[in-house]
Amino acid sequence: MSYHSFLLEPISCHAWNKDRTQIALCPNNHEVHIYKKDGSNWNKIHVLKEHNGQVTGIDWAPESNRIVTCGTDRNAYVWTLKGDAWKPTLVILRINRAARCVKWSPKENKFAVGSGSRLISVCYFEQDNDW
Repeated sequence: MSYHSFLLEPISCHAWNKDRTQIALCPNNHEVHIYKKDGSNWNKIHVLKEHNGQVTGIDWAPESNRIVTCGTDRNAYVWTLKGDAWKPTLVILRINRAARCVKWSPKENKFAVGSGSRLISVCYFEQDNDW
């Protein structure tokens, strides 16, 4: 087992990529930092900034390599890697409390978001409406 200290701040949530060479984590704020393993070191390679409140959930789809995040701003974002940059797509959840957790479905065509109002939003892609 190895140990690495990423930040001084608490980490509110995290997710690994498929081969565990990268990790997405939230340093207890509105950002998601992505680190890549380089030998025995972890280097920050991306910072995802779209949420207006604390990020409370992250999941990384292993096959499609998409990241979904949710937060206290009651929104979710689906992040797609285009070239060297992660592009966000806003998903409006229509919930009245903070989104607390998020998880991709096994086929990676849907994801579920749990909220503080005891509701679960199931989101899926439609060509006309996006997510």
